[in-house]
Amino acid sequence: MSNDSEGYLNMYINRSATYPLFLSILRFIFGSLFSIATIIIQYILGVAAIHYFISTLKKHANLDVIWLMLLNLILLVPYLYNHKLANVFLSEALAYPLYLFTIGFFLKGIFTSTVKPIVMALPILLVLIQTRSQFLFLIPIGIGILLWFWYETKTLKHKWLLAVFILFPIITTITDKTYHKIVHHHFVSTPWTGIHLLTPAFFVADKDDYTIYESKTEQDFYKQTYSELAKKHLNIHEFDTIPDHTDELAVYVEHYAEIANHTILPIGLQLTDALKTHDEKLIEVDQLTKSMSVPLVLNNFKPWLKLYFKNFTYAFGNAKYALLLVIILIFSAIKSITTKDMTYKIILFISLLSILNVALISLGMHTLKRFTFNNDWVLFLIVFILIQAKTNKTTS
Repeated sequence: MSNDSEGYLNMYINRSATYPLFLSILRFIFGSLFSIATIIIQYILGVAAIHYFISTLKKHANLDVIWLMLLNLILLVPYLYNHKLANVFLSEALAYPLYLFTIGFFLKGIFTSTVKPIVMALPILLVLIQTRSQFLFLIPIGIGILLWFWYETKTLKHKWLLAVFILFPIITTITDKTYHKIVHHHFVSTPWTGIHLLTPAFFVADKDDYTIYESKTEQDFYKQTYSELAKKHLNIHEFDTIPDHTDELAVYVEHYAEIANHTILPIGLQLTDALKTHDEKLIEVDQLTKSMSVPLVLNNFKPWLKLYFKNFTYAFGNAKYALLLVIILIFSAIKSITTKDMTYKIILFISLLSILNVALISLGMHTLKRFTFNNDWVLFLIVFILIQAKTNKTTS
């Protein structure tokens, strides 16, 4: 159990569809053996996904056994250490294997220059996004793969598939809303987005920024929230009152939950109609915070952007590692265009996975390992591929 487990186990409205449904099905089937069954099935799913991913590389990437074995161990780490994915009631326990399956199919499509594996990935991708919306970044990557096929063949085949990818955000939104209509009787997207978008904006905002809003509700919400954050010293303009707490990112990361879940959310709930149900209040707060987010970001764009980039680099450990991955991305993109070498295409693809994942998360969340560990294998695979390419060139 963790802090978020109850929401999945009890199918709260602020949790996306797949994982609560997954747990509900397991509970229905296994009854009193639910917990042990969950551990076993989550582990089996993980091993199956890793096996497929490694098998795809073994068949198409021409990697030596030593690199495949090492990569296999690296992919297993989340199950053996720190996250212990099989042993937790958290959505990443299902998202991680779904992600590896999706990436495996995408890779197979790139290796074979065919769209069939991409088509096979679509239903898994839909379920993955319904598990965690952070994987929306895979949609532009899918579009990019199809456009790359068009660039290489000079023929835009399978236009229907490109159309599906373009419409995929709408498809996922309708699926999400339909789930909540059936289970919670409200045709709404999972009401847990606005709070996260507003959190970094509030962290860098000024005391008088309530004036950018016209409605009294928005102004009252802003004033109360800012006042509470000021008392807790959780705004960059309040740091001078706390000795040794001038690192804005450190404060942001350490106290993110306090800002979002324990300040913005409860104040928003207090301002809603007392006669509404808790679900209806969450929906109203989500709509309110969504509408307030963009104006507040734009009004404080420079400090917000500074925090965004710091949050982005934090995901990679420090700015040097983030810069290294960006350099690898640019270099592989240039080489992919000039040489059409498969080695650089794969490096470009997996570099994009890591960078776009973090870029999306950084918009509204603190970049903890819980949200970024899915790509911890990327740099390792890049190194293995480059060593293999160098070895092959030397022996030939």
